[in-house]
Amino acid sequence: MVSRLSMGALVIVFLTGAWLIAAPFALRFQPSGAGWIDASRMDVAVGGVLAVAGFAGFFVALAGRVRELYTRVPGPESQAVRK
Repeated sequence: MVSRLSMGALVIVFLTGAWLIAAPFALRFQPSGAGWIDASRMDVAVGGVLAVAGFAGFFVALAGRVRELYTRVPGPESQAVRK
């Protein structure tokens, strides 16, 4: 079962990754028009990994939750067997 806490944690992981991608530019650590500095490369790389992991994890967990909901609902074939 997927809890709201775990879904919230995955959203936080995604948002952390998104912030790491944007931070060098939002905080102006990366000079405009200059070659990328090592810190900016590292922030964007780690942020990209976190954002992808959070995004994928969120939708995998969401798909698992939907699957749980569908397995609980009796289908039309189970009602035909009862008659």
